[in-house]
Amino acid sequence: MKMKKDNQGYTENFEMYRQAIEEANIAVWEWKLKENIFFASAALKKITQYDTSEYNSLLSFIKNMAIHEDVESAINDLNFFIEGKVSFYRSEFRIITKENKLKWVLFKGNMIKSESEEVKSLFGIVSDITEEKDIQRISMEGLYYDSITKLPNRNLFLMDFKNVLDKIIHFDQEGAIIFVDLDNFKSINDTLGHDYGDLILKVFSQLLNICVKNYGTLYRVGGDEFVILVEKFDSVEKLKEICDMILDYCKKPFELNEKQLYMTTSIGISIFPRDSYASNDLLKFADLAMYESKARGKNTYTFFEQALSESYTRRILIENELKEAIKKNELYIVYQPQIDALENRIVAFEALLRWNNKKLGFVSPVEFIPIAERTGIILDIGDWVLNKVCKKICEFKEKKYKFNNVSINVSPIQIKRSNFKDKIINVCKENRIPLNLLEIEITERTLIELNDEKIADLNELIKKGVNISIDDFGTGYSSLSYLTILPINTLKIDKSFIDNIENEKNRAVIECILNLSKSLKYKVIAEGVEIKEQLGVLMNLGCNIIQGYYFSKPVDEEKLEGMLKNNKSTM
Repeated sequence: MKMKKDNQGYTENFEMYRQAIEEANIAVWEWKLKENIFFASAALKKITQYDTSEYNSLLSFIKNMAIHEDVESAINDLNFFIEGKVSFYRSEFRIITKENKLKWVLFKGNMIKSESEEVKSLFGIVSDITEEKDIQRISMEGLYYDSITKLPNRNLFLMDFKNVLDKIIHFDQEGAIIFVDLDNFKSINDTLGHDYGDLILKVFSQLLNICVKNYGTLYRVGGDEFVILVEKFDSVEKLKEICDMILDYCKKPFELNEKQLYMTTSIGISIFPRDSYASNDLLKFADLAMYESKARGKNTYTFFEQALSESYTRRILIENELKEAIKKNELYIVYQPQIDALENRIVAFEALLRWNNKKLGFVSPVEFIPIAERTGIILDIGDWVLNKVCKKICEFKEKKYKFNNVSINVSPIQIKRSNFKDKIINVCKENRIPLNLLEIEITERTLIELNDEKIADLNELIKKGVNISIDDFGTGYSSLSYLTILPINTLKIDKSFIDNIENEKNRAVIECILNLSKSLKYKVIAEGVEIKEQLGVLMNLGCNIIQGYYFSKPVDEEKLEGMLKNNKSTM
């Protein structure tokens, strides 16, 4: 009786478990391999909407029910388990139901073996995991797809790139990554708003998709940065074809919200495995090539070359060494005299920054100043120069040397700081020098780009006595009419005009500048005068303040003092 009671309890429990499984949309299955019999509970019919009794094996179920793209991997999962390559059976694949709906199913199972280790049967459960897959897909879209353009994002690009690299190396092919960056996108966001910026990104991504169709896969990997992954190509000409197509499309204006906007792009390309086998290197190389395109004036493309990497390495070294340059006393100042050729005497000096580094040797300002500006190091260096020059002016004043002023070059980064005006005034006060003994040199492009507040600051400095000169005048973008509104005292005619002074048009431009400056009561200095013939032409045109190698190269403080002794008088 006791045994009977136990059997009854077992039966009741089994019924309870079976009912729970079926309500959970889980089917039980068994496949007897030797007899070729396949059994599945009613829940499988509920999942598939097909009568599964016609199948005599799990293999035939997979071949008939799994969608074409999943058949091979599902069969491999089953064979690997039967062959003992995995200890537990698990396989996910998609099916099409009788109502033509796509569903995901998950098979799990184990096996029973005979004493001779022959597989007798497989058994397990199968469940509908479509809902879980939908949730996973939505989650994956957030993780691997860009919300604005709906393009695959940086995460997916890095995964795909690794897979493509593995294939390329295995099949001995060539591939490429093409970095595409929208030029001046930040200013669009700042002026027209982020909503408009997002709209541009959508439209631009659609344009790129048209260009890369049949060539590669497009990804959005950053704010305004896109990458095209080209798995293989026949020739470099094909890559050029893609880039030319993108640039040609950008020649037409984007018409968005009744606004016409012209966009340009800078493009960089690295080729693998030609340039490298390493993904990090290839990404860096394409990025370097893209920035080289920007340096060349934007709206172009550049293929990576080893020289770019060497240039990048040097830039990083300069940046790192520059951070310690002041502390290590590596910076110094030389002074180039400005001569009144009529009276043959020194009237002023330009203070010029120099850098001699232990690792790099002498580094040209042309090379290190842009890096200092890009990194913000220029602010500390600018303060150092200002203090150093003002101390020297104080020293010369106390020794009663005769000169009008000493000029220093000022970066636009410095001018745009809120405390620029006050810093100039305070440093002069601290060193007990009149403001009129200091001149600050600014490029004409910098002046034109300044806002009204900064223009007002410069006007106030002029009122207090500080001299302001436009350096390299004539090489920027201003018209002569700007001379009537910009806060300046002095114009410096650029060396490029002096080098070609024998050219009639150049002479006409110089004469025009001189006549207008005379009317506006501006001082004019000719830079880069190297030979007697240039001096003669300038003096005939009425320009007698000269700076250049004809009179003197930049000199150190000791030689400078020797020159000033000849100009000594009571100030």
